[in-house]
Amino acid sequence: MDRIKIAQSILDAIGGGTYLEIGVNDGCSFVPIKSRRKWGIDPAYRLSWKRLLMYSVFSSLRIKDERVFRMTSDDFFTGRKRMLVTHGISVGLVDGLHTYEQSLRDVLNALEHLRPNGVILMHDCNPTTEFVAAPATSIDEMIKRDILGWDGSWSGDVWKAVVHLRSLRDDVNVFVLDCDTGIGVVTKGLPSDPLAFSEAEISAMDFDFLVSRRRELLGLQPESYFWEFLNQHRTLAITQVVF
Repeated sequence: MDRIKIAQSILDAIGGGTYLEIGVNDGCSFVPIKSRRKWGIDPAYRLSWKRLLMYSVFSSLRIKDERVFRMTSDDFFTGRKRMLVTHGISVGLVDGLHTYEQSLRDVLNALEHLRPNGVILMHDCNPTTEFVAAPATSIDEMIKRDILGWDGSWSGDVWKAVVHLRSLRDDVNVFVLDCDTGIGVVTKGLPSDPLAFSEAEISAMDFDFLVSRRRELLGLQPESYFWEFLNQHRTLAITQVVF
């Protein structure tokens, strides 16, 4: 179970729509996704010129709307409002800069345009070691630190964005699937098991605190729980279409 299978399963269950991915990189998760509309955002994506040409031709001929935007997510949400308002977001994957602040901002911006039956996924929400969870401004900063024993895997403190949403938003439900470095699942609706931390308390949390209360903080669920969630969400989506 990984973010690609999860995103595709949700798109299939709700009848497709717009897939938005923040943090395209080399396209390993963006390219395989099948949806009538795909938008990728990354100021330094590394897709081949052949694929970019294909996306350009498909879009110009209106065969498919598959586009990548070489810009920051902040600039995208500010400058592409007409697109977002017109189409909305059916499934969004937040996998950009792995900081508490940026990942939270990406989720909040995506929520403004999330369709009623839409889902936001957050990658890297369940770091397993202190090195992987190290707060930093970027992966480049982590590399410059030259940490002995670090294997190059970095999730940063994205997990704090999960705690923030579960503590300070009463209009979304959030949990984390224990797979693929932790997949956060965000949907509109009343939270099922809210937390009560302040923003100051969340900012002060460290990896040891996460370890001591991981399941509670993240609303951690086994990957098998995804199918239960999907069945419930599919039923809700059908109900929203009918009524």
